[in-house]
Amino acid sequence: MIAPKKAKPTIPLIDEYCENYRNLFPEVRSYQAFKNIHVGMLSEIKRKTLPESAKVVGLENEQGLHHFLTRSTWKVEKMRSFRI
Repeated sequence: MIAPKKAKPTIPLIDEYCENYRNLFPEVRSYQAFKNIHVGMLSEIKRKTLPESAKVVGLENEQGLHHFLTRSTWKVEKMRSFRI
């Protein structure tokens, strides 16, 4: 059996915070995008856009982050209820 793929580490503070939400994301790709968006939000870039956030985390383009926000299988209702 192949071990499940793990998300790449980011900043320890973000990794620790996002780990609390890990079970809400069925795919590691979605969870990685969740972490990358947090890195972008906390970075020192002036404009917190998806293209700028993608550059900060080393992605070629922002499509993965865009798809996470618009087409991913995670549910915002579950996120809200877990957060509250």
